[in-house]
Amino acid sequence: MAAAIEIPEWINETTVERAYRNALRAMSLRRVAFSEKGMRAARARDNRLLKALEGAAEVLHRMQERQRGRTMRDASTPYGEQVDLTEYTLWREAYRLCDEGKPVPHLAWIYGAAAELAGL
Repeated sequence: MAAAIEIPEWINETTVERAYRNALRAMSLRRVAFSEKGMRAARARDNRLLKALEGAAEVLHRMQERQRGRTMRDASTPYGEQVDLTEYTLWREAYRLCDEGKPVPHLAWIYGAAAELAGL
């Protein structure tokens, strides 16, 4: 069913970074409507939001792999450099929790960024 869902723009590094930057800006300006829109969509398990969250997490994973892939897997690398990057982890968990029907308010800004990507 996810293949039939269309969102208004491509999910790529540029659009994910822009949406995340807009979420951080909205958070610093205390524009709560940005996060509330995302939370409403997350609670409703909106298919477009789920697709945007999944796509963004995949993009961030590819970016992480490109930037730190081999280093993360090397046995001599310290543990702190082997863990996933924070942004990727946030988006991945936001998708997982939303998909399970358990969105958490702590990730409201991520949901807001995904709602922007999804055109909600």
